[in-house]
Amino acid sequence: MRDMSNNYLKSVRRLKLWVIILAIFNITIVSTIGVNMYLAKQREAQAKRSIEGVNTFFVKYLSLSGNQIEVFDSIVNDYSLSLKEVGMRLRSVKERFNSAGVENDTVVLNKIYEDFIMAQSLNRDLTMKFYENIRGICTQGQRKKFDDVISKTAITFEPQSIKEEVDEETQTTHQPEINR
Repeated sequence: MRDMSNNYLKSVRRLKLWVIILAIFNITIVSTIGVNMYLAKQREAQAKRSIEGVNTFFVKYLSLSGNQIEVFDSIVNDYSLSLKEVGMRLRSVKERFNSAGVENDTVVLNKIYEDFIMAQSLNRDLTMKFYENIRGICTQGQRKKFDDVISKTAITFEPQSIKEEVDEETQTTHQPEINR
C-alpha cells in the first residue's frame, strides 16, 4: 500500500512539473506573438513616417502649389496601391521558393525566377512612371530642381558605344576605359 501511495505521489509531482513546463511554454509563445505583433505595428508606422517624410520633402523642395499637392497626393496613392501588388507578388515568390522540394525541380525554379524578375521589373516600371508623373505636374523651374535631386540619388545607366581609339604615337588601337 505504501508503495502504491509513493508511486501516486511521484505521478502527481510529475504531472505538476509538466503543467508548470507547459504553462511556461504557453506564456513564452503568447508573449512572442504579442511582441512580434507590436514590432510589426512599429515597423509599419515607421515605414509610413518614412514615406510621409519623402512626400513632405518633395512638396517642400519643389515648392508645390495647392493644386499640385492634390495631384501629387493622388499620384502617391496610386503608386502605393500599385506597390502593394508588387509586394504580394514578391511574397508569393518567396513562399514558393521556400516550399519543400523546390530546390530539386528546375522547371519550378525557373518559373519562380521568372516571376521574381517580372515583379522586380514591374517595381522598376512603376517607380519610373511615378517619377514621370511627378515631373509632369512640375513647372519648368520645379522640373530642373526635380531632375537635379533625382540625378543625385538615382543610378542611371546610359548605353555607351565603345569605340576603338587610335593611339597617335604607337598607331595601335585600344578600347577606352569606362569610368565606373
